Amino acid sequence: MTPLRLGLAASGWLALLATALPEAAPLRVAAVAAFLLVCPGLAALLALRPGGPPRDGHAGALLETALVTLVLGLSLTTLVAVALFLGGVFTATRSLLALAALTSVLALVSLRPGARNRDTGVHAG
Repeated sequence: MTPLRLGLAASGWLALLATALPEAAPLRVAAVAAFLLVCPGLAALLALRPGGPPRDGHAGALLETALVTLVLGLSLTTLVAVALFLGGVFTATRSLLALAALTSVLALVSLRPGARNRDTGVHAG
C-alpha cells in the first residue's frame, strides 16, 4: 500500500474533522474544497489505474491526469449530493461522510478486472 493511497483514504476523514472548525474559517474551507475537488477523483483514478498516473514526465500526461481527477471528483460529489437530495436526507456533513467512505474504499482497493490474478500461470484454453 503506497503512502499516496493511505493519504487519500485518510483525506476525507480529515476534511470531515475540519468541519468542527468555525464556519468561515479559512482552514475549514480550504480542507473541504481541496478534498471535494481532488481526493474522490484521484482515488477513483487510482482504483481504475492501479499502476498510478503515467510517470513519463510529459506535461500532457500530467494535465490529462489532473483534468480526469477533477472531473471524476466533481462527478462523484454531484452523484452523492443528488442521491442524498432525492432521499430527502441531504446535509453537508452527510455528503462529506459518504464521500469520505467512498474515497477510502476506492483508495484501498483496485477495480481493474484481473488486477489481482495477473501472471498466476493459469490460462484459459
